[in-house]
Amino acid sequence: MKELIHHVLSCGGEESQLNSFRCKVTQVGERFQTAYFSEQGRKFKTVGDVSKFLNLVDDKSVSVTSGSQREKTSVSRKRQPKNSRELELEKKKLKRELDKLMKSHVKASKALDDFHNEQSNEQIQMDDNMIPFDAKKNKAYWSILTRPEIDCFPGIPVSCTQEVLMVWDFLCTFHRTLSLHPIDLDNFAAALIYKPREVDNDESGPPLYLIESHLALLRLLLNDVSSDSWWWSTLETPETEAKEEVGKGEADNIAPTMKVDFAAILDYDEDPLVTRKWIQALEDVRTRRANAGGAIKAIVKTAISLTSNPFVKSYLRKSMRGWKSNDAAFAKQSVMWLIGRVREARPDLWGKLFDSSILKENKEKVVREAMLSMESLDEGEIEENLEDMQYGDSEAEDSDSDEEENEVETEEDFSQKRPDSNAKVSKGEEDLSAPVATNIPTKPPPHIVDLLLPPYKPLFNSFLISPFSWSYIVGASVSRILHRYKRLRNEVDDNLREFRDFKPLSIGERRRREKISTFRIFSECVAEQENDSECPIEAAVDHLCKGESYLTLSALQRLCILRVLIEAAYDTHHIYQCIQDNINARRTASKQLENEERRAKKEAKEEAANVESAARERLAQEARDEFLSKKRREFSRKNKYTNEFKDGYLESLQDDEIVNFDEETKGEYEALPGPKQFNKNEVHAMVTKINEETAFNTSELEVLTLEEIEDRENNTLVDMEEELASYNENDESNKREITAKIDSLKREIKNFKEWQESLPATRSEAIETLKDAIEDGTIKALRSAIKVAKQALLCGEDEETGGMWTLDLLRDAALELKHAEKRKRVTEAQKEMVGKINKCFVRRDVIGKDRFFHKFWHFDHDDNGGIWYDANFKLPMEANNDDDATPRIPASDIAVGAKDEEIDLRGAGDSSFLRFSRQEYHPSGEINSLVKRHNGCICSSNSMRRLLKNLDGRGHREGSLKSSLKEILEAGGYVNTESDEDGAKDENAVNKTGDEEHFQRAKNAVKSNSDTFRVVPNLDMLESLSSAIGQRCRLRSVADEISAPDAATYCMATVTGWRSRKTITNYPNPESDEPTTVEKIEVVWIAALDHGGEKELSSVELLNGLVRSKKWRHQYPGYFEHDSPLFSYRNKLGRFCGRAADAPYASSRLFFSKLMLKREQDMYALLKSRTYDNHWGGKMGLRNAWITFMKENFDDLNTLRQGLLTLEDAFHELCGQPVEQNGNIGSNKSPKELLENDDLRCDIELESLGSNITGLWNSYDSRAIFREIISNSKSLGIFALGLDLICRNSQAYLDATKPTVTTRKTSSNVSTNNYDSGLYTTSGRLTRSAFSTDTNQTTPGRRLNLWQQQHSDY
Repeated sequence: MKELIHHVLSCGGEESQLNSFRCKVTQVGERFQTAYFSEQGRKFKTVGDVSKFLNLVDDKSVSVTSGSQREKTSVSRKRQPKNSRELELEKKKLKRELDKLMKSHVKASKALDDFHNEQSNEQIQMDDNMIPFDAKKNKAYWSILTRPEIDCFPGIPVSCTQEVLMVWDFLCTFHRTLSLHPIDLDNFAAALIYKPREVDNDESGPPLYLIESHLALLRLLLNDVSSDSWWWSTLETPETEAKEEVGKGEADNIAPTMKVDFAAILDYDEDPLVTRKWIQALEDVRTRRANAGGAIKAIVKTAISLTSNPFVKSYLRKSMRGWKSNDAAFAKQSVMWLIGRVREARPDLWGKLFDSSILKENKEKVVREAMLSMESLDEGEIEENLEDMQYGDSEAEDSDSDEEENEVETEEDFSQKRPDSNAKVSKGEEDLSAPVATNIPTKPPPHIVDLLLPPYKPLFNSFLISPFSWSYIVGASVSRILHRYKRLRNEVDDNLREFRDFKPLSIGERRRREKISTFRIFSECVAEQENDSECPIEAAVDHLCKGESYLTLSALQRLCILRVLIEAAYDTHHIYQCIQDNINARRTASKQLENEERRAKKEAKEEAANVESAARERLAQEARDEFLSKKRREFSRKNKYTNEFKDGYLESLQDDEIVNFDEETKGEYEALPGPKQFNKNEVHAMVTKINEETAFNTSELEVLTLEEIEDRENNTLVDMEEELASYNENDESNKREITAKIDSLKREIKNFKEWQESLPATRSEAIETLKDAIEDGTIKALRSAIKVAKQALLCGEDEETGGMWTLDLLRDAALELKHAEKRKRVTEAQKEMVGKINKCFVRRDVIGKDRFFHKFWHFDHDDNGGIWYDANFKLPMEANNDDDATPRIPASDIAVGAKDEEIDLRGAGDSSFLRFSRQEYHPSGEINSLVKRHNGCICSSNSMRRLLKNLDGRGHREGSLKSSLKEILEAGGYVNTESDEDGAKDENAVNKTGDEEHFQRAKNAVKSNSDTFRVVPNLDMLESLSSAIGQRCRLRSVADEISAPDAATYCMATVTGWRSRKTITNYPNPESDEPTTVEKIEVVWIAALDHGGEKELSSVELLNGLVRSKKWRHQYPGYFEHDSPLFSYRNKLGRFCGRAADAPYASSRLFFSKLMLKREQDMYALLKSRTYDNHWGGKMGLRNAWITFMKENFDDLNTLRQGLLTLEDAFHELCGQPVEQNGNIGSNKSPKELLENDDLRCDIELESLGSNITGLWNSYDSRAIFREIISNSKSLGIFALGLDLICRNSQAYLDATKPTVTTRKTSSNVSTNNYDSGLYTTSGRLTRSAFSTDTNQTTPGRRLNLWQQQHSDY
């Protein structure tokens, strides 16, 4: 430190500056190293570093070293070359390094230029919320969203628009998985609202598409294992749930180690909380090894201290018998067996509530199993006397145990208090205030359809899934699916409350929640809840399960049924596997698309590089040209003074001769900048100029403003006037030519002045069109605007340069057109790969969102190609802006559906958390239920372009949405890339207003002409309309009036204007050979079609379209489009209704009659050999008469009903009498009364079950009930279910009466019948759900002959 102090003082410092410093000396080998440390812990190696730190010396001064001397290194100087050879080598070396640096510089400059070019092409975007509010754009934007072309579907509530789109999109997206050919959205909506002219006429069934779609969904669901989770749901009860829950044993694989009175352990009245504590304490034994004796002993002792059950204490002490060192295998096995059995016997300890009778039954079952497992133990090995047990080495432990035994009750004392296990617990009526004991909803009573269904799940390819009975199978399936969803909702409620340690719901509260569960699950139900009417799903299910017609359902109820089936279809393995496969395929297609995008980007870079290279070459060429022209002027100027050369010689000099004129000129020429020596600003300016010239296809382009164009025209006018004044009319030499030139100039001047008067208005309109087109950015709008601008003389040829001049805004439009065409070429090149990605569907993603987070969709299967949007309404309480045009709705009107049960949520008391959770429904966070949303579809090209115009591309969301909309517009088939402006004359121009007189004249003309009036029915619906412009019309078009006059297509359109049209008609003239020509001017209206394009409408077509639109939109009674494409639909991917020619009639009475004849023939061949008295097929001819009667009178519903009842009589006679002569379902009750009573209907069983079957029915009551159902039904579907029930019972009778002695095993040669597959199960249920659908069938070894087929049971 002294040396440091001395150095600091010598440098002019003070000793006080070193008060906080310390010194440390360390020995490294034979050397010593000194280090100094400041107060902050900073290390200094020398005293010079300390002086520098204290700012006592300059950094440039030489520091004095101390301690370990710093090694001095000499600075080596570069050696000078000795001779010329070394000098040349050094120059070459430096030149190579310079070239290398120049190449690196060029490469870096190019990369920098590419980066700047990419950044200049990409617009810098910002957050949408940071964009300034534009009241004008906001008003125009909402004027588009509030008046779309399609705002709802006729006959379907507005709030269900999204559900219609979801169901239709699912059926179209998964059409290959469903084997269902897709259909257009308009036809799908027409199928939902379809109503026949006569509902009571059963011959007119639903549209074929509805039948095919329901059959496709049923086959998908019933053929998937996921349907087992909901098909048996209505048969589940709290008892079956409890049995399944308590049957989950935990000690089945652990053998007991000693005998114990397990019933006494369970019967002891111990606090459940204490029981849970000692069980949880013993659970730690599972994680311990068998040789961890000390840890296991401590755990057992802890449990003994916790429990108050003397039997548990005794058992745990016995488990410690025979302790050997640290070997505790015996104790571990004993403890694990105990806790497993107690958990199995007492599931109520862990928060679940069960009925006392179920718990009692479960305890008895576990006790029986425990006693059986302990029977194999040797009593000699077990010591029953507790005094002889060896469970510890310490005397203290023995004394503690004795004290504990004295404090608790003895086994003998408790045995006197044990309740009788056989005592019955009386069960009273349901108490609504009691806590719920199960999450299973209330079981619905069986309906007529349930009575006719088999006890097992129907096979997807059975006769039950047919065009006749599909609606009733759908009703039964939806009932079970809803029951399953209600149970899942109950489980969610219970789990939320259990998570928050709330007490369970009361039975009354659970019933209330179950009642509104459909309003909590399915959003389309809110449409009916608004009117306080019955839930549409439950009403539709009840309607179908009662055997009523599907056609009487409303459009909303049909939609709800499809919605439930689709929700269940999303849980199937087939849909999951399809989506998984598509994800993999989509990943591959996405990689291909990325490669194509990289290729397109590479081509764009190469093109930009070529343009940049051309720009550099052009800059270099311009520099050389300028240099040569400068030298020519310089030589001429010098030659004036020296007269060294002749003027002609200098003018005849070539460029090379000028360059080599002298050494000075040659040096200057070589010093000119090369193509790679221009800076980026110069190159970028030249690239822009080349692109502009390329856009106008010219070699020279001059960009002017509007003022400069006007000045140019004024100068041109002045030049023309001066030229006119320069001519002398009195010159007689060329008087004729001069006069002609003067007249021509006068006409040009006159026309020029007229143009100057009319051009400003035309140019102003053209400029506005250019601005709109640039903002639109599509090819069609840009080409049309450029053509209008050219007609307004905003560009022209430049005679001086031989190029062109143009307006700056027109230049921008031409460049934007070039970019749009380039973008379309890239899109077309990637169209195939994008199509592959779209085929690999996963989910329907939005194409973008606007600044308000409104979502926009585009559906590939929609022929209209429209853009669907989902917009939010605002609440009056939100931040109000007078200029904001967003529609506002009060909170009481916007909320729909059932409110959330927010009391179950974790943050129910936190207002900020509730506000955050409510934002799922509405951005305001004030609504805790589903809300009304504004949905619509923008179809027309004009509306889409207006939407594009009002989107701000500077924002992230709206910029992305705008790009997507441009791609859709340009890729759509209805967008014509060529200009449709053909320069129409003024008399043919389309008028946007002023058709009131012509419209009224058209209506009067139709009314006055009776023939035309019949063509336009219900014309009085248009009395309130004064103008057709802006009205919606429904147009009908026929492709071929001669061969297919009834094959028409319908589309919606909007009337946009009118114009006059001249028609010339030639009539034959009998008096002369020439025809008579008649010219007629008529008014036609222009209609913009929703799917793109325009169409001219005559007055009759217009009036028909307007009337048709009103009828279609308001569901006018009797309105029916019989020639719609909906009725010509054929499923090309599947044959659920048979052949394509027979599909429309697959559910008709004729086909049901054929089905009945076929089923009778199949069953009669088997039944006729089982009876001696065959009156049906005997000599009486009853069977032949029945067959003839069914073939001749198939079109009468009463005939079909009577034929089915006659067939039942015949099979009943062939099978014999039932076992039960008197029914026991209801005493002295008629079949009608039994069916009307819900309690008695639960005891009805029409299926022949078991092995003791002696007839077609199991009782006379069953037969009477069946005949009552068929007699009162008016539906072919119920007849089909009844026919299938008769055949199943007949097959059950055949199986039950098989001969017991056979010569061979029939099951190995005869295939299992369709009805046998439902009679065997391994589920163990005691209800009808015990019958499964095992479809494993064996194929016969060889083909059977006719006798063997008829006697297949022998």
